[in-house]
Amino acid sequence: MLGLDQYAPFLLSALGITIVVLGGYGLYLRSRLSGLSRPQSARPVTPPAAAVPSTSRANGPSTP
Repeated sequence: MLGLDQYAPFLLSALGITIVVLGGYGLYLRSRLSGLSRPQSARPVTPPAAAVPSTSRANGPSTP
């Protein structure tokens, strides 16, 4: 009557793609939200050793 037999493969594939996309988006949101609720580490951020000048170089050459 409505020709559903003719459109059944299209409707099933569209429904399947929609479910996969929404499921993937739900997993993405869940991972983002779980990352926000997880406490961050309290370690201080230190620059690499090359960026910090040593005290002997910062004071200039030593004179006797």
